[in-house]
Amino acid sequence: MAVAGLLLLAGCGGGTDSGDEPGGGKSTGGAKPGAGQELKVKLRVPDAFDGTRGWQDSLTWLPDDATSRPFAAAPGSGLFALVKKRGDAYVLEVRDVATGALRFAGKPWRAPEPLEPYGSRAAETAGVEAVEQDGKEYFALWAHGLAGKDALSKGKEVVALALYPADTTGTSAAPAHTAAVPTEKYSGNARVRDGGAGLLVTSDDADGGTSVDAATGRTEAYPGTLKLPETCEAIACVGADVRTLTGKGPVIAMETGGFGVPGVWNNSRFVPPGAAHGDYEEFHARAVTAVPGHVIASWAGEDDGKMWAVHNADTGAVEATVTCEEGPTDDGPSALSPDGRYLAAGPLAYDLRSGKGYCFAGSAEDRAITLVSVGDDGLAYGMAEGDEPDTAGATVAVPLDTGTPKALPEGVELPVLSLPETGVFTPFVDGPGILLSFNQRR
Repeated sequence: MAVAGLLLLAGCGGGTDSGDEPGGGKSTGGAKPGAGQELKVKLRVPDAFDGTRGWQDSLTWLPDDATSRPFAAAPGSGLFALVKKRGDAYVLEVRDVATGALRFAGKPWRAPEPLEPYGSRAAETAGVEAVEQDGKEYFALWAHGLAGKDALSKGKEVVALALYPADTTGTSAAPAHTAAVPTEKYSGNARVRDGGAGLLVTSDDADGGTSVDAATGRTEAYPGTLKLPETCEAIACVGADVRTLTGKGPVIAMETGGFGVPGVWNNSRFVPPGAAHGDYEEFHARAVTAVPGHVIASWAGEDDGKMWAVHNADTGAVEATVTCEEGPTDDGPSALSPDGRYLAAGPLAYDLRSGKGYCFAGSAEDRAITLVSVGDDGLAYGMAEGDEPDTAGATVAVPLDTGTPKALPEGVELPVLSLPETGVFTPFVDGPGILLSFNQRR
């Protein structure tokens, strides 16, 4: 199995256009409104989870080249959202993550017309993202495509979003707000994620980004021409990517190096211990990826190695570091434990309370490990590299008090999410789409 597909959905068969209606009926993919389906497929799961208790659901509409994740968790509310399909419309279905009981379902939502694939790009699929904003959780059903296209209009390329507070009720609920974010033609696949202070919309092949207020639907665009004054006085500045959001503005990463919040903080004032100084190294540090509230950046080490530091997104302060020759990518897997203490990103893991970091990039003797999820118990889960390039090997558990990885027995499933109540698994099964299994903690 190629690692790329596993990291997006962690298990996916072929796809069809069959529906997934809330309440079951003709569809093969919907659970009944009262509760999720029983555990019809028995799984071998890590010891922290119970293979006999939980519930399951399936998304049979999902193609095997899906571009967006069709599920999301809101840990504070104990809820889990799934994107179902009813005819040519999508339905957001939100369930209690522990029991599968239906909390609400949105009314059918028609996404903008999908864009024609070009080059090696696959047709984009709808997704859902959960976000915490000002102490409240929201779900955003979203899709990228052409809006307003008809016989007289060519339409406009947008990311359309339907926003629901997590405490929404009803079985055909209208979104509290909608939003449409314009995108550039040929800007690549769109991405929507929790930006830490609202939703962040970006495109793979375009600079800048747009924030969406989950409570109001208000949008604010941040162009790729933004500058970091301190950085741009020291080195040439070309292009700005938005990595995450704060209450005082976006954290931007200059393509030539340097990152921070314009007018608030600059990375050059927060050089981690052990990083190189002088010759503008502090300005060439790169913010590679982010999770809500935190930025992961690469720095040149004093001994010519590479250092990876976690910076507080609001202040720039260094929270944890590790030396590692390899690191995460912006489109790779990353996870923050629900309580905010532990962070896992590709081959890196951190305990943000102690400031300790771990590197699992592999060596001449050790296989590289890609971490996918981490829970409040400090256990991170991932997969070791396989024997062939871009293939997955054993499922691995890493306790972050020791940083010593352990290969789990063959056949033990990888939790793609490690939540307070459950682990979420997406095992390989015969048939279209994916199966999601929610196994309770012991």
